[in-house]
Amino acid sequence: MKHTFKMCELFGSFLADGDLGNRFRFCEVEPMLEKATIVSFDFEGVTNMTDSFCRACFETLAAQHSSIVKKKVRFQNCSLLIRSFISDALASGFAQARDVCRGTHKG
Repeated sequence: MKHTFKMCELFGSFLADGDLGNRFRFCEVEPMLEKATIVSFDFEGVTNMTDSFCRACFETLAAQHSSIVKKKVRFQNCSLLIRSFISDALASGFAQARDVCRGTHKG
């Protein structure tokens, strides 16, 4: 089963609130990772996103569930700006996960 989160329908065209991004990840996304074979985030209609929303949602997701994120998570209809935010957040989250595995994480 594939599940798609339509980000504009959920949050509007500007994803701005880090606390909301954190709650969304914890309450909606993480439970869906266990159920769905693919979890997709559709950014059609999203024009901007803050670093705090992106990091709270996607960086933390990658840090805590890196192997699942690499296998199951997809991103659709991202502008160059949104793609940039997500790429940076995922890279940081995956690095944190590697550091934890090596025992070098300081956070």
